[in-house]
Amino acid sequence: MATAYVNGTIYTMRAEGDRCDAFVVDDGKFLYCGTEAEARRLSGGNVVDLAGATVLPGMIDTHQHLFAYARDRLKLNLKKAESFEQLLELIHQRAQETPAGQWILGVGFDHEKFTDRKALPSKEELDRACPDHPLLITRYCLHVNVANSLALKAGGIGPGFQPKVDGTVEFRPDGQPTGTLLDAAGADLAALIPDALSTQDGRKDAVEAACRELNRHGLTGVHAIQGLHCNLPEFTSVYQDLADEGRLSARVFLGFDRLPGCSIRTGLGDDMVKFGFYKLYVDGNMGGRTALLTQPYEDDPSTCGVPNYTQEELDRQVKLAYDQNIQVGAHVIGDKAAEMLTTAIERARADRPSDDPRCFRMIHMSLLNQDVVDRVAKLPVVVDIQPMFVSTNVRWSETRVGHERAKYHYCWRTLLDRGVILTAGSDSPCESFAPMDGIYAITTRKGMDGWPADGWFPEERVTVYEAVSMYTRNAAFVSYEEDRKGTIEPGKLADFVLLDGDVFATEPEKIKDIGVEKTYLGGKLVYSRE
Repeated sequence: MATAYVNGTIYTMRAEGDRCDAFVVDDGKFLYCGTEAEARRLSGGNVVDLAGATVLPGMIDTHQHLFAYARDRLKLNLKKAESFEQLLELIHQRAQETPAGQWILGVGFDHEKFTDRKALPSKEELDRACPDHPLLITRYCLHVNVANSLALKAGGIGPGFQPKVDGTVEFRPDGQPTGTLLDAAGADLAALIPDALSTQDGRKDAVEAACRELNRHGLTGVHAIQGLHCNLPEFTSVYQDLADEGRLSARVFLGFDRLPGCSIRTGLGDDMVKFGFYKLYVDGNMGGRTALLTQPYEDDPSTCGVPNYTQEELDRQVKLAYDQNIQVGAHVIGDKAAEMLTTAIERARADRPSDDPRCFRMIHMSLLNQDVVDRVAKLPVVVDIQPMFVSTNVRWSETRVGHERAKYHYCWRTLLDRGVILTAGSDSPCESFAPMDGIYAITTRKGMDGWPADGWFPEERVTVYEAVSMYTRNAAFVSYEEDRKGTIEPGKLADFVLLDGDVFATEPEKIKDIGVEKTYLGGKLVYSRE
């Protein structure tokens, strides 16, 4: 049945400021966008009054670890720990409630924001808080883990232990592990832990609940990405089963860190679940100092970070996917990693140039330098950024790289001005996936507490329209679905969201306070605040 939606502030996102008075939804798609009178006529009188709400296309998060978020909702949440002592207290409380010998997993802490000390805990400190349980806690970035002695013992990690990737287990001068495990070493230990979501039904229930949380923040689509070296799995069958059962409330575009074992290409699937891209992890992260830099860290001159590939290995992997018509998406945080990826893309295109920027997704691109910016601007690429990074990292970024290099930390205005297409994701469960939080972050370049007052390198701010485009039309473009979603116009899937404030008429500092009233997927209501 055709339904008209009227009496709202409806932004189509076809162009900046483009609006319509009403639209009609029929059979899961937008049938008409235009005047209220014509919408009422086409609907045969079946009308929904939007009561003045602001309407946007359904928003799409182009970078999430969705299953990890679903799984982490069952773990000890350490995000609220504001100090080292509070971290230990939260762990101790969970230990008191947990049978001895049972694993305890904690997620989401950030030692950089602690008020009493800005250092990772040692295994001995964790032992005091949790002496009778193997414990593994994971920093919010997902690249840094700390284990207590029982957990290390379970993983066979002691003096002389040789990790698969050099530098991913931290040792003291006497050869004893400190408890800190980076990237692959943390994932290897986590793989030994009994899986609370080991059944298909359990996984489906957890993912369904997670998708409902996405809807609550106005998200109708997500690019769900696997990263096994960080213990971030994804399960195609979970999403397919949920879609078949009518339980999947967000459209999923999947990225995997392994190439498929058969001859499939990007885009295989349907409007609910599609195979997306091949995900590579070139380096680590800035918080754990594993991001690969061209110069040493300002606060640890002994290291420039940790590469996951040689240039030759990266070249081979990028070209292998490119030659199979599989979209390449590569994680790069440091400027040296960005240089390596740029080189790999240049070499992959040498024999078979393509002008389609969607062949290559440069993910994060956190710290750059002028040479990288100049080279990237000459390439047809899409850069997938995480707006919340600037907000959560603002107080400590310069301690890692110094003020001069920090000018190129999250230099997104610079990339836009050079013609680079940007999309927005959250890297959840690392960061908040609420688009209004991300739009606030990228338009103000402030922490969620409003610091600094004038913004951090404010010349790199983007406009609200540019930010919303990253979550809508640009996000649809990068998944080859610009003819299916991303804007409100006839023939496209009727994914849209109702907000309680006009994002384009609100001061950027207040955008994070805008709430979602309702979310629709294919014309079906999947979230209502009422």
